[in-house]
Amino acid sequence: MPPDRRIPSLVACAAMVLAATTPRPPAPGGTQSVTYTAGTHPMRYHLSLPARWSAKREWPVIVVIPDATRMFAENLHAFASARGTRPYILVAPEVLTCGGARTRTPDRYSYSREVWDSLQGRDDFAFDDAGVGAVLADVCRRWHGESTAFLTGWEAGGHTVWALMFRHPERWRGVAPVSTNYQRRGLDSAAFSTAPERTRLALQVFREGQPTGEIASAMGALDQQMAAALADARSHGYATTPVRVVPGADHGPLALAVLAWCDSVPAASGPAGH
Repeated sequence: MPPDRRIPSLVACAAMVLAATTPRPPAPGGTQSVTYTAGTHPMRYHLSLPARWSAKREWPVIVVIPDATRMFAENLHAFASARGTRPYILVAPEVLTCGGARTRTPDRYSYSREVWDSLQGRDDFAFDDAGVGAVLADVCRRWHGESTAFLTGWEAGGHTVWALMFRHPERWRGVAPVSTNYQRRGLDSAAFSTAPERTRLALQVFREGQPTGEIASAMGALDQQMAAALADARSHGYATTPVRVVPGADHGPLALAVLAWCDSVPAASGPAGH
């Protein structure tokens, strides 16, 4: 083959390989998500675009963290089903810190075996910290997400949510923990950020009004842990509000209540907002 024809052929082959390995964008407005890898970090994330999404504007983003079952796509699906015509890009990063060692197993994740093996023995909170930052940058660049996002998570997902908030309040427009665990995992005195954004960050803790089953007897412990998290928030300069109880709600991510609260939070002002 003449040299001047070989290069276009190689480019065409490379394009075919890239097309075969890069997932197609999710259909705007659907309840299904598509899984990606952040451009500058191995963290995987699931993404769902809102109805009428286009690249002509920026869109608010909600990062959703599951409980210890680590059902990332299923938890995101609950929010996508509740979203309706709201304009939120929904993102579920495959974090490592939403629970203990018993459920931190490769079958709960979409990481390759090579990547998974490389994570063993490392600091899970450092991985999640850097990974979520890379995911947010990816969503901003690829999907025109706003530069600050909402963050929510429930039960054991609270270990992730509180650490992400306390470490980097400047990343968030609002944070909505739901009946969360909190044991200062991933946090020491040096980890708490002093960024000025923390003083004006919208923070609302939610709690189910009518949990059923085994969790009902554990709500007292969760209430104590949420109170400890709010005490740490106040002592580090965050403005807090009373826990919002959702009447009649059973234990879960409270997607409808969280989405309604996000609707009420004004856009941030200043260099980090829009």
